[in-house]
Amino acid sequence: MAFLAILLIPACQSETQLPAEERLSFTTDSGLEIAGTIYRPTDREPPWPGVLLLHMIYGQRQDWDAFGKTLAQNGLAALAIDLRGHGETGGEMEWELTRLDLDQVWEAFGELPEIDPNRSAVIGASMGANMAVLLGADQPGVRALVLLSPGVNYYQVLTPKPLAEYGERPVLIIASQEDAYAASSAEELLKYARGEAQLEMFTEIGHGTQMLANQPNLTTLILEWLQPVLQ
Repeated sequence: MAFLAILLIPACQSETQLPAEERLSFTTDSGLEIAGTIYRPTDREPPWPGVLLLHMIYGQRQDWDAFGKTLAQNGLAALAIDLRGHGETGGEMEWELTRLDLDQVWEAFGELPEIDPNRSAVIGASMGANMAVLLGADQPGVRALVLLSPGVNYYQVLTPKPLAEYGERPVLIIASQEDAYAASSAEELLKYARGEAQLEMFTEIGHGTQMLANQPNLTTLILEWLQPVLQ
């Protein structure tokens, strides 16, 4: 395997005794260590559906903390990572390299024994949403995408063509009307979806991961959409 996942788990622990929340690190082919936190269900046996969480530009994996815990409480194992050049992950903030990093993180995540790689999805916010689209286009094993405040073009990371290449797999797109560029981008991207696509437009709830805190019903909406998709 070209990519190593380092798990900080005592050797005596069984899969069913894994801690509910744990720091992981992943080392890419280039030697970059990517910091992550995994949130695991505690009320059911693995393997679990997995969800990879990608934060906003200048954000960090802890931005997903409350959301990741809620996913775990509802039977989904969530992995939040610090993207290249953010949080505890080093390197430069370079999006083509980030795309390569994410391909490797996705493959390593699916190889964890507690994760069901055939029932796993990606959720991204703002720039993280754009990177989620690229990852979905690159990785046929991505079962579903949830995009919070995506952009047609953030920092030259374009999403229309990759979303079309993502094909007939389902996508949920969420934005807030006063967030004008994200709202217009969300409407435009809907035109490129080839499979089941749902657009949810809110008002006055902000941008990216901010929307989760500003609209408590949003987490429920995402779960109700995502759980049947990952059955």
